[in-house]
Amino acid sequence: MLVLIGIGLLWLAAILAYFLRRWRRVSLLLAATVSAALGFGIALIPLDRTFVLLGREFAMGEAATFFGRSLMLGPLTQVGLTFLFLSGAALFLLAGLLESGELYAAVGLGELGLLAAALVIRPLIYAVLVLELAAAFSVLLLRGGMGGTRYLTFFVLALPGPLVAHWLLDMYALTPDQAGLLNTASLLIGLSFALMLGLVPFHPWVPALARRESPLAVALIFSAVGGTVWFLLLDYLQTYPWLSRSPYWSSALTALGIGTAVIGGLLGMTRRGWGALLGYAVMVDTGMLVLALGKGGVVGLELERAMVLTRAWGVLTMAAGLSSVGAGEVSEPGRSPWGAVAATAGLLSLAGFPPTVGFVSRWGLYRLLFLEQPLTVLVLLLASVGLLVGLLRMLPYALRSDSSRPRASLAVDLLLMLTVAGAIGLGVFPQFLIYR
Repeated sequence: MLVLIGIGLLWLAAILAYFLRRWRRVSLLLAATVSAALGFGIALIPLDRTFVLLGREFAMGEAATFFGRSLMLGPLTQVGLTFLFLSGAALFLLAGLLESGELYAAVGLGELGLLAAALVIRPLIYAVLVLELAAAFSVLLLRGGMGGTRYLTFFVLALPGPLVAHWLLDMYALTPDQAGLLNTASLLIGLSFALMLGLVPFHPWVPALARRESPLAVALIFSAVGGTVWFLLLDYLQTYPWLSRSPYWSSALTALGIGTAVIGGLLGMTRRGWGALLGYAVMVDTGMLVLALGKGGVVGLELERAMVLTRAWGVLTMAAGLSSVGAGEVSEPGRSPWGAVAATAGLLSLAGFPPTVGFVSRWGLYRLLFLEQPLTVLVLLLASVGLLVGLLRMLPYALRSDSSRPRASLAVDLLLMLTVAGAIGLGVFPQFLIYR
């Protein structure tokens, strides 16, 4: 019930933000306030408590029915919604002082509403459908170039897999002796998530999107949409535990994870622009996430969740830095000495270098892998070094002074300082982000 109220509030705020779009900062402040309030509210909800509304008693975690479909709030969903709303609030605050279009607040709130619905709606086949709708809706923030076209194309290609897989599961329920149906369903579900996550060889949309679009629009897709995909995948593994029991599960994830991280690290050494470097860093981080998922068990899932949270901060920090130094191809809001620092801190976090927040979860993955696969750890370290090489090649361009552009305001500098301080502070004190 509370989830349904929260989603409705997001869409009401999105409509209001649309009418306030000419007052860009007012609409973004409204969006940040609503998103932050929902994020903290969801995080503090005790699922075992009850409340009274209109004379009727409800349980906090009680499922609500909407057009015949259940909306459920469980422990994993609670973490996912908290992550989603707080990430959105951070993006709206950044957009208030940095580059963004008039529709960023309205589209962003509507996007959060769709992503929240994807996390809570059941059965899971409807969650995938809503996620596809959210991906299509997020295109409104893009310029309509090659990056956005590739992004939407790969997400659309991912849709048939879960649809056919659920049909196969219905057939398996009638003929449980046909074990091959489960193997085919596992393959289709895995292929669909590989397309949405940008795993090798389905990765071209990731750097293309980051290179050609506005940094904050890209950050919304990489953090909010990408994070929802990861939480939805974890939900699939909880709902269908036979997915992870497949004999090819661990080896396939290891191969895909290493391949994605290595390709991202190698391409990261090329000098194709700051935006492309963000895309390659996300590829390396995605490879690490896949490897953590392949370990399975309680430790692997907890590490996976921590890496999704730390990844979001790295993406937001780097996107803020790119916006402030005018590294995107869309806008140049003004010169800021902290822009290059924020872009560097965000990239180092995505690469997993200390003392940034990304190092915390990355170190946990290295320790988990080193006991059985020390060579894999060495390969992953080299992939991260590839991003560092790309950073060193791009830093001279970020530090180069451009007197034709106006000096950024003090508020922009303070905001960038806070993002950098957060990336480093959460790396030193990670319990505030990882542990609940």
